[in-house]
This record gives sequence, C-alpha cells and structure tokens, in this order.
Amino acid sequence: MGMVSHELKTPITSLKIYLQILQQAALKDQNVFQQNILTKSLKQVDNMTGMINGFLNVSRLESGQLHLDQTVFDIQTLFAELEDEMKSTVTTHHFQFKPSHSILIQADREKISQVLHNLISNAVKYAPNDSVINVAYYINEDKMLKVTVEDYGKGISKEDQKRIFERYYRVNDNISASIAGFGIGLYLSKEIVELHQGTIEVQSSPEKSTVFSFTLPLIGQDG
Repeated sequence: MGMVSHELKTPITSLKIYLQILQQAALKDQNVFQQNILTKSLKQVDNMTGMINGFLNVSRLESGQLHLDQTVFDIQTLFAELEDEMKSTVTTHHFQFKPSHSILIQADREKISQVLHNLISNAVKYAPNDSVINVAYYINEDKMLKVTVEDYGKGISKEDQKRIFERYYRVNDNISASIAGFGIGLYLSKEIVELHQGTIEVQSSPEKSTVFSFTLPLIGQDG
C-alpha cells in the first residue's frame, strides 16, 4: 500500500502544477467560469493528495516508521493559519474559531495540523450546509492543551462512538454511504495524538451536536 501511494504522488503533484498554471491564465483573462472550474478541480486534487498521504502514514505507522519531528510552536499561530485557510476555501459552512491566548507546545507541527484538518474535514462532511462549526483550544483542568471541533450534524450513535477511531471503520448509515472516504483519518488522528502522549475522544448527542477533542501535554510535562 505504501509503495502504491508513493507512486501516485508524482502524477498528482504534476497535475496540480498544470491546474495552477491554467488557473493563473484564467485569472489573467478574467474568465470567471474557468476560475470556478479550476478552483473546484484543485480542491479535488488536494482531497486526493490528503487520501494518498493518509495511506502513506498508515503504512509508515504499521512498519514503525512514523516518526515525530517535534519543535516548539505557538498553537495560536497554527489556529490563525487554519482559520484563514478554512474561511477562504470552504464556503458551505460557517466557522467560529474561538480565539485564545498564546500557548507554546512542543510537538510535530505538521502532524498536529493534519489532525486538525482531519477533524475539521470530518465535521464539514457530516454537518449540514450553512451550519456552524466551532473550533477552540484552552488549557483544561489537568493542565493539558485541549482542542475541540464541534459540529451540529446528525450525531454519532453510542455504538459507533466506541469504534469510530478504528482503522478503516466507517459509520454505517445513509449519509456515510454517500460520502467518499476510507476510514483512516480518525484512526491516524488517534495514533498521532497518542504518539504525543495525548488523548482523543468523541462526545455526540444524536440530532444535536458532535464534539471531537484531543489533548496534548504542555512544555515540561511528561504526559
């Protein structure tokens, strides 16, 4: 699986470069129709890249080669970047990034960003269009950084909540059946968080709201 995923990355990268060149030409010509088509095409390419990277990371994880490149960074800065990205690329939902103060953590910035992208992407897929997605972070009562992503979709049953972080597991309902995916995003998120000595969980009330959250140790903590 890892070898196949790696081989797919080169043509996907080339395709993205060609689409970006065409997008620049469309912008120069002020061709709104072409701009819209190319923007949607690039989004699909990014989705495919995300899936490929997911399979690569599963392969690395299974072979014990998924390593952390930990640095000290400010979670506030990462949130600001995500807010700009989501509000400029996802027009179907309303995002509420709840601001907080600067908090320095020592972690693999790229992988923590991936976890956040997975959780937010999951919320976008399952929450109704035009609904609100809340994203927040704070220091909890255990003196850990806690990050939450809340949506107001259909919710997740108690039985599915028990298995939602299993590899390749997907909720078995009509909504999930119509949504593309392989059931690896939440599994990878759990493994990445636990590699950081953190925890991840889901709390959901059917027809009300779903909150995915994870914790990470602050600098100086052993976890």
